[in-house]
Amino acid sequence: MKSISFLLIKSTDFLRKLTYIFFALFILFVISLFTPSAQANTFKEFEINMNNWNEKIKIASDYLDKAEQSLKEGDEIQGCIKQRKAAEYGIDATNSLIKAFQERDPNYDMSDIETGLAKWKELRDFC
Repeated sequence: MKSISFLLIKSTDFLRKLTYIFFALFILFVISLFTPSAQANTFKEFEINMNNWNEKIKIASDYLDKAEQSLKEGDEIQGCIKQRKAAEYGIDATNSLIKAFQERDPNYDMSDIETGLAKWKELRDFC
């Protein structure tokens, strides 16, 4: 009788442990279904930053064209205002580009991009 009760206790403990293991695995499985992978989030962030770069650099370029036109017409004040706006958009765009490259490759050499950022800041501070 003792050996049968001992086996029942042992098998009950084993089943209880097995149940906990299956429950834990089930929870992990459910979490993995509803949690996007880190790689997908990284790609999404990269895409968002690159879209921001494309939008802002186009706006910056448009403002630079308008600033050049204002300066050619002799309106230095409007030229300066538009140049500052272009620089602000250029700085924002370049910061997005830096973030995008950092997301893609944290070891990427940013020196050229940072030089471009410095030029935008110089353009902003020139007026």
